[in-house]
Amino acid sequence: MSFRSLLVVLALWLAGCPGLAQARDYISERAWLEDPGGQLSWSEVQHLPAQAFTGTLSRGYGSSVIWLRLCVSPAAHPAPVHEPASLVLRIRPAYLDDIRVYDPLAPGGLLGTVGDQHHPRLSELDGLDFLLPIARGEVPRDLWVRLASTSTRQIHVEALNVDELNRTTHRQALLFAGYIGLVLVFTIWAGVSWAFHRERVVGAFFLSQGNALIYALFSLGYLRFLWPAAWPAWPLDYGSSLFGIVAVSSAIVFHATLLREFTTPLLARRLLMTALVFLAVKLILFWGDALVIALQINLVEVLLSPTVFLVVVWRSRAWTAGSEHIPTLSRPLVLGFYLTLTALMTLAVLPGLGAVAGGEISLYVVQSHGLLTAFLMLLMLQYRAHLLNKRQREAAMALERSELKAQQEQKTREEQSKLLAMLAHEIKTPLATMHMRLDPHSSSAPYIRQAIQDMNHVIERCMQTTRFNDGELNAELSRFDLVRLIRDAVSACPRPGDVKLSAPTTLLCSSDRQLLFIVLSNLLENACKYGAPDAAIEVELRQNSPSGKLLIEVRNLPGQSGWPDTARLFEKYYRSPKAKRQSGTGLGLFLSQRLMRLLDGELLYQPDETWVRFVVDLPLTE
Repeated sequence: MSFRSLLVVLALWLAGCPGLAQARDYISERAWLEDPGGQLSWSEVQHLPAQAFTGTLSRGYGSSVIWLRLCVSPAAHPAPVHEPASLVLRIRPAYLDDIRVYDPLAPGGLLGTVGDQHHPRLSELDGLDFLLPIARGEVPRDLWVRLASTSTRQIHVEALNVDELNRTTHRQALLFAGYIGLVLVFTIWAGVSWAFHRERVVGAFFLSQGNALIYALFSLGYLRFLWPAAWPAWPLDYGSSLFGIVAVSSAIVFHATLLREFTTPLLARRLLMTALVFLAVKLILFWGDALVIALQINLVEVLLSPTVFLVVVWRSRAWTAGSEHIPTLSRPLVLGFYLTLTALMTLAVLPGLGAVAGGEISLYVVQSHGLLTAFLMLLMLQYRAHLLNKRQREAAMALERSELKAQQEQKTREEQSKLLAMLAHEIKTPLATMHMRLDPHSSSAPYIRQAIQDMNHVIERCMQTTRFNDGELNAELSRFDLVRLIRDAVSACPRPGDVKLSAPTTLLCSSDRQLLFIVLSNLLENACKYGAPDAAIEVELRQNSPSGKLLIEVRNLPGQSGWPDTARLFEKYYRSPKAKRQSGTGLGLFLSQRLMRLLDGELLYQPDETWVRFVVDLPLTE
């Protein structure tokens, strides 16, 4: 459903609101006057001047009593033959507190008393509005309506014949039932969705719609219509005011939560905290016998909050290029919604505050707000679902491509491993034969022997790296003498006579002996190969007391290759340009660093002004 379609649905609902389709009203003139002290009697107000008005009277909040003078003209509309002898006074909205109607044709003058402070079962007629039968009469006469209410003093009164009343109330009941059914569906959906997904904005929407549903049942007259005779009437009065307060605050909480998608979370949290603070203030006033002030604050919130939301969205940079999270809804759509909401709430709330005269739509300001919010949520969630399905399809395609690529890479690695194993086997056999046939008395024997050893080291490092990448190298812990292991690594290095070892006599530890031997051998070989010729290579074993770790330091003076490149030292296959005259693969330090991580240790390069220093940081396990 497009945004234009939603606006059409909303317009139809507003156009069908009760009273917008004019009924045949027998009230020809309307006027009002104010009784500040609320002490005037019916006989007294009949002699006071009154101000004329049309349609709905909007006097805002206040403690004074409002009197309405209504001129009922029996001949205002032609009466059919079957026309009954009485009319019905229809008074809205259904949350007004105390209404007393005075009619010269009624015995004693007082025709009846209605309002949500009075039990609905005491009324002569049942309905969603306040209904009082009045005599048609023969000539025009004035009826007086006394209104006292803690809610906004907006009142709309009509005098209808029975047929017109039935048509109007049936249309009204249909529209109200449709509204309540829609809110109920949204509430159930949001509750179920939140229970499964725990999405914050859906939870806030569920809270908002649930309170709007309860308030609608109070304010639209359904609870009055269904209220049992054995129950007292005061919950109708207090419940309508209480849930009117809670419904507005929960709607603001929903919008503040929704704005997290369009603005910074900090600003949204501030709006949320402001709404909760105002809710607490209103509830304190509600229970502290300052209900009129609480309801005034509530309506001011309805007036100002859409403007605040509009400004927040207008200034939001969430849609700018480079934003980390682009909202699912477009900026014009969100601005259009809040602009519409701001305009509608302004037109509807100002009459409720008594600032301007208003129509009947202002009687249902909270319901209109809830309906707009529900439509926005529906649109947003439908668009989100569309994007989610699109992203899921793209993710599925990307996953399929990744799986195919991973399978291809796995196959390539397996073929490379097999090729490398075959080459290693085929090369090692001739090298072993060359070593056996080597004439030890030849002047070139040491150089040939070294070349053969270098070839074997290259092959061995390539095989170890392949096994590591394939996950075939696993740490197998055992307890051994670390000092003995270091001595074995020193003995196997190319220049054992230049190595100076500083270590205790013995030190037991638990680690993988073979993997640690590979690391130490690589470090010693690097020191022998790239360090200064004939200079000492120092190996020191010590225990770091604060951390409880073992530190093995291998240091040497820099040789012709110079100092290692700190940034690229542990890169796979990297070799310094000055070191390429030496045989090597660029895998020794790369493999050693990863083997130390496998052993829960670390290999660090920590040079000083004199030495090239590598430190093996090994956890001490007793």
